[in-house]
Amino acid sequence: MSMKLKHNWQLSRSEAADLLRKLAETLEEESDDLGEYGISLADLVKFKIKVDLGQDDTLEVKFTGKGSKVCEADDPCGSGVVSESYSKLKKRMQVYFKAIRESVNRAEMPSREIVSVFLADSDRMLSYHGYGEEFYPAYAELCDRLRAACDSENMAETAAVVEELIQSKKSCHDRYK
Repeated sequence: MSMKLKHNWQLSRSEAADLLRKLAETLEEESDDLGEYGISLADLVKFKIKVDLGQDDTLEVKFTGKGSKVCEADDPCGSGVVSESYSKLKKRMQVYFKAIRESVNRAEMPSREIVSVFLADSDRMLSYHGYGEEFYPAYAELCDRLRAACDSENMAETAAVVEELIQSKKSCHDRYK
């Protein structure tokens, strides 16, 4: 699933109303399919519709969907169980990574709990599609190295890996932000 789904239609007022009505019914029935419009809500985290009323009888209707649903480990995909949003996950990761960096800057080993939560969130992040998958294998390797360095309480290696994570994050965010 790509990160964005876009559709633009030129519809009459009655066709636009029909689309909105069918969308409302789809949401109300907890269904996912608006096949006649080429839309499946099953893979989306959020969407928006914009209707430009214009000057004539034809309306421009824009549909934009974002993200992708990620199933939790114990729940099969399609069960309707969705993990938290990507942005919420990334914000939490940012807080924990900052704490790790601050510990390293003080020449102290980071808290095992903080490292553990950061690495669990990192594993979760790697399951999201459309957010820089080409960086995921190298990032996963860095996370494995961070885990090993922290487990062995090797301060020099922990500091080196944290620096590499900073550079990796910068490279990915430069491309995707």
